[in-house]
Amino acid sequence: MENVTLEKQDELNGVISIRVPYDDYKPRFEAELQKFRKKAQLKGFRKGHTPLSLVKRMYGQSILADVVQERINTQLQAYLVETKPNFFGQPILQDTQEPLDFSLENTSDYNVHFEMGLVPEFELQGMDENAKLVVPAVEITEAEVDEQVEALRRRHGERQEMEGEPVGEMDHVELHLEEWENGAKKEGGVHTHTHFLINDRMSDDLRKKILGKHIKDTFVFDPYTAEKDATEAYIRKYILHLEETGPATSHEFLARIDKIIRVTPAEMNEEFYLKAFGPGQIQDEAGMRAFLKEKVSEQYDQQIREYIQDQMRVDLLTANRIPLPESFLRRWVDSNEQEKEQEEKKDWTSEQYHLFFEDLRWSLIRDKVIRDQKLHVTEAELVANYRTKLLEYFGQMQDEALLDQMSQRVLQDEETRQKLADQIVQSKVVDVYRDTVKVKEEKIKPDGFRPWMENAYTAINAYFTPEA
Repeated sequence: MENVTLEKQDELNGVISIRVPYDDYKPRFEAELQKFRKKAQLKGFRKGHTPLSLVKRMYGQSILADVVQERINTQLQAYLVETKPNFFGQPILQDTQEPLDFSLENTSDYNVHFEMGLVPEFELQGMDENAKLVVPAVEITEAEVDEQVEALRRRHGERQEMEGEPVGEMDHVELHLEEWENGAKKEGGVHTHTHFLINDRMSDDLRKKILGKHIKDTFVFDPYTAEKDATEAYIRKYILHLEETGPATSHEFLARIDKIIRVTPAEMNEEFYLKAFGPGQIQDEAGMRAFLKEKVSEQYDQQIREYIQDQMRVDLLTANRIPLPESFLRRWVDSNEQEKEQEEKKDWTSEQYHLFFEDLRWSLIRDKVIRDQKLHVTEAELVANYRTKLLEYFGQMQDEALLDQMSQRVLQDEETRQKLADQIVQSKVVDVYRDTVKVKEEKIKPDGFRPWMENAYTAINAYFTPEA
């Protein structure tokens, strides 16, 4: 474009210069003055009859500023659409840009300069047969299937409140909790109701305190150590029913047993199979065990797939340290913050900038994989994917036409379509990565899966935590 130029300062930074010639903005300015005059109704004059000289003297500079700014914005956007430069965010005015002179005596051209952060070219590294990916391969045992069977039988079993019986293994116990401090009731402390299942997840200390107790019996315990491996956030939310970010509580609570519920597991018969799996799904124990084993495998596969996605991101970010125009990006972020309402403004921390830059790098890597592999999402894939989500939510549905109709109706919403398409294409990126790199499987037992994943995610999370 004649009045717009892009000068690259280096691989990452450029300056867009825009010229608004006098011969361009003058007739536009005069036309806007006439439009304003026709609508203006100043004291002492009829509407549309205010002298042009008075309108110009009173409102000329403001109108001129609007005209010039509109020409700058129009030319900038037209240039970006026409030339399609690959850049980050939006161009921002140079720090050295002099304020524009909108005095009516000025007959010179206007020149403005915008900084632009450029996206660098790069060759994708770390996505070939030389790259290695270690994944867990869980050997599902019959004991784990036994646990699934027992859990299902208990879920559909007979529940009975125990009045005169003591708490036993696998009982559900409802407790009233009262916060204490230094051996006495805490003034203004927490009061809540909660429940526990007496199983292997419960801490040994709490098991000793609660087993053998009766309704109305009390005991003091620390809820934050009630369940093995439970986080403080989990205890606050699911045991104490508190906001995760609320005031801290003491570790001393008085518990009173209000209810003991004992479940008699359901017999494995036709009625049980019908309740647990629906009509025509399971006919016998062998079929049930095979079905549950497959479901357990699918659950592991889903967690492993999520791990692969996260590990892929770390591995590709490590292999592709794409340079970024960080100075420009910081100014661009600050410029956006300045445009917000005062209560919404925030100062970004170094950690937030670190994660922001990593997200940008990942977007570039992901988009390059999509382009290089020519990945896309079809309408049939969108419908099929949403059908699967409906089946997961509603269970088995026999009406195929209704499933298609529901899927197509929901997918008319553009935001939903885009979100679903992003999920599908992300899944395809994971597939490409796994099929390309050298995968090494580590066989582990079910009880070793959680420690394996915790160790893996310790390394993954450490990557995204900037060094102090």
